[in-house]
Amino acid sequence: METSGDTVAFILKGYPRLSETFILNEILLLEKLGFKLHIFAMRNPNESKVHKTVSQIQAKVTYIPDYFWPHFSEFISSCIRQFLKRPAAFWPAFKFAVLRSLRLKDFATIKRFSQAAYFVDRCLPDTGIRFFYSHFSHDPTTMTYFASRLTGIKFGISAHAKDIYLEELAFLKQKITRSQFITTCTGFNTDFLKKIANGETSVLKCYHGINTKIYALRQTQPQNERPQILSIGRLVPKKGFPTMLTALKNLREKGQDFQCNIIGSGPLKSALLSQIEESGLTGYVHLHSEMSQQELSQFYQKADIFALACEVQEDGDRDGIPNVIVESMATGIPIVAIRISGIPECVENGVSGILVEQRNPAAFADALAALLSDVDLRQKYGLAGRKQIEKTFDSAKNISAISAALQKAMQAKTPLTSAASGADKLIPEVAVSR
Repeated sequence: METSGDTVAFILKGYPRLSETFILNEILLLEKLGFKLHIFAMRNPNESKVHKTVSQIQAKVTYIPDYFWPHFSEFISSCIRQFLKRPAAFWPAFKFAVLRSLRLKDFATIKRFSQAAYFVDRCLPDTGIRFFYSHFSHDPTTMTYFASRLTGIKFGISAHAKDIYLEELAFLKQKITRSQFITTCTGFNTDFLKKIANGETSVLKCYHGINTKIYALRQTQPQNERPQILSIGRLVPKKGFPTMLTALKNLREKGQDFQCNIIGSGPLKSALLSQIEESGLTGYVHLHSEMSQQELSQFYQKADIFALACEVQEDGDRDGIPNVIVESMATGIPIVAIRISGIPECVENGVSGILVEQRNPAAFADALAALLSDVDLRQKYGLAGRKQIEKTFDSAKNISAISAALQKAMQAKTPLTSAASGADKLIPEVAVSR
């Protein structure tokens, strides 16, 4: 495709991040399709490891300060300049940000507005940017929303998991209805967002997908002395690792032998290490730090089962379709997982894996036991999973909807000097069941 030299601002919370391979893949695929991108991130995670694919990305990267007080003078001076340059756009947007912060007794909205002013004032000039595209519908899109109000440049949204379900519905609706489109990674999310959008904005289901050439079906089945269970994810409550460890304890008490590798980092690490020791799982469960795609590949090749016991939290936080499930299925690994959110869209119960209800260690243990005891069933489910990924989750197929939406949006060019007019008002809460 041709973008006539126009650039898309790809707005992120942090870049690059090990846990967001789907964003890296999307950037690479869009660049291959001919889009010129400029990445703007609120934070550099400075992780000790990065994926190899980061080096293949051509987009320029600019960081926007994410800490308010250390950059107070810069934020204020940018706000003043934007007010003097675009008073008709600046004042109603600023007023909205102040009133929302006061109503919520939270400084966050003012902070995101200040970041937007800084972005428009110091980062946007001379970039050739004619469209904003933000990943995650909370903080990055809040900043994008204000930047759009200040400049008149249109924007699109990519929404995923907790950024949907933990956001104030009224403000989420406001952001969605002002956007040109919103993409999301599961049918479950799509149905939820369509109720909020109420036909005012196009909601597109775009599975993250993976490169099925990189994640190829393994040619030989694992030959492990002890069956290996693999689990990958951030060590946070919604991943359900305590439930999985309880299930593994049940298996050990029944005499089942196995080796389980859990890969990830996060605030629950100490608690999980204690649970492993107290449950008598030392020597059976090994906790590894987070890894790059290259390092994970050896674990995918050796795993007999991939397991993840995700949960929906009381505040609504949940996963969509964890990428690691898709990667495991592409490799040919059978799955044991939970019947929540978008996971049943990927894992078909009794075909490519076994799904059970959340927070049920006994059922999770039974599912693991069924696969641990049957090599042929593992192979059957693994092959079926690979076919499902090729059919529905190939990233090259799923990028087409995003590409088409961006192309359409880029056709309606808005000059940087234009400004959106009118003040958004706080709208009533939206009646949507969570």
